[in-house]
Amino acid sequence: MLDGFAQTWAGECSAWECDDLGHMNMRHYVHKMDEARRGLVIRLGLTGAYYPGTSSTVRCRDFHIKYQGEARPGDPLRIDSAVIALGESTAKLCHIMTHRDGRTAATVIETVEHVYLPEDKIFGWPKRVHAVIPDFTADIPSPAKARNVDPQFNHVGMSQEALKTAGAKFIGTGVFSAAELDVSDRVTMGSFFGRTTSTIGWFSEGWPEFQDATYTGSGKSGALLEMRAVVHHYPREGDAYIYAPAMISANAYTREFVHNLVDPISGNSWVSMQASACKFDLKARALIKSTEADLAVLQKNILKDVTA
Repeated sequence: MLDGFAQTWAGECSAWECDDLGHMNMRHYVHKMDEARRGLVIRLGLTGAYYPGTSSTVRCRDFHIKYQGEARPGDPLRIDSAVIALGESTAKLCHIMTHRDGRTAATVIETVEHVYLPEDKIFGWPKRVHAVIPDFTADIPSPAKARNVDPQFNHVGMSQEALKTAGAKFIGTGVFSAAELDVSDRVTMGSFFGRTTSTIGWFSEGWPEFQDATYTGSGKSGALLEMRAVVHHYPREGDAYIYAPAMISANAYTREFVHNLVDPISGNSWVSMQASACKFDLKARALIKSTEADLAVLQKNILKDVTA
C-alpha cells in the first residue's frame, strides 16, 4: 500500500459487469470508485454522510479516470484511497485500483464537495475532518497523473443550441431512473459513464469501423483509455437527457472525444466529458494503430468547435 493511502474497497470483477470486449465495463470501474469515495469519507469522520435522510454528504464534481490494466471476469480487485488536497469545502482525492498481483487496473483523481442538501449548497469541512486528514494525505502517484486528457481544462458544458451550431449530432436519449441515484437523490458519476458507453455504438463518425462487419467479426473493437467528466448540473430521477459525442482529434494511436449529456427541456448541460480511446484487438488484448486510410476518413468527421 502507498504511504497515506487506506484500503477503501475490495472485491472482484464479476462476469455480469463485463461487456462485449470481455473486460469490466467502464461504468463498473466508476461505480466501484464511487463506493471507495464513500469508504474514505466515512474514515475521515463523516460517518453519517451516506445514511438515508442525511442532511449533508460528499459528492463528486470533477472525475478523471485512467484505465491501465483491464479487469476480466473473476479478477480480484482492491482500491486504496487518499486525500491529495483539502480546500475549505472541497477536496481532491485519489483512488488506485489494483489487481491481486499488484498491477494497476485503474486510477482516479477527483474533486469532491461537502454539500448541505436542504439548500444544495457546499459548506466547510468540520473540525473532525481536519483532525484526521494528516493520516489520509498523500501525493499523487505517477500512474494517476493525466496523460491524454487535460486535467486543467475549463469545462463550459455546451448548451443544446451551441452543440447543434457546432455540428454535433444527438445520437442518444433517455430518462434517469431511481437505480441511478445516490443518497442525495442525484445521478451518480458511474451512471453518467454508463449512459455514455451504452450509446457509443451509434457514434459512426468517431467509430466508422463499427459499421464494418469484417472488422467487428474478426475480434476488433475500440477501448476507452482515459476520461475526465465535470458535472454542471445534477439530474434527479425522472430527468431526461440527450447525448452528443464529437471527435475533436485523431492520430495513429488514439482518438480524442468530447461527450455532452444535455437536458432537452432547459437545453443546459448535465455533464461534459473529455475522452481518449483507441482501436482494440480483443484477441491480442492490444491497441491497434490506425492506418493512413483510417485517419483520412476520421479527419472528415472532426468537429473542432465542440468543447467539453
